[in-house]
Amino acid sequence: MRYALVYSYDPAETGPGGDEEVKEWIALDNELTEAGIKVHEAGFHPGAEGKTVTVRDGGAAVEDGVAAGVTVAGYYVLEVPDERTAVSWARRIPAARYGRVEIRQVTVV
Repeated sequence: MRYALVYSYDPAETGPGGDEEVKEWIALDNELTEAGIKVHEAGFHPGAEGKTVTVRDGGAAVEDGVAAGVTVAGYYVLEVPDERTAVSWARRIPAARYGRVEIRQVTVV
């Protein structure tokens, strides 16, 4: 089964923890790769560099940035046997300490 582990945080409350946290991310990424369960992983550039597109009544609007509040920082897609295993890996994502990690089963077509 494939699960997306989407990590986010509220920058108004707290945020990433510097060099030590970077080492944790690298170690986690290496473990996921060595375990052979990482399908894909990506972090996002800051929301201020993004765009938001809305379509209403046949017209499209493009705005700079993303919605204020919680910042989606990135995600992993893992191939694991069950949700319990996905949860065990999600608990190890450093951002879970100051933000949250959503676990969503991915539809594979």
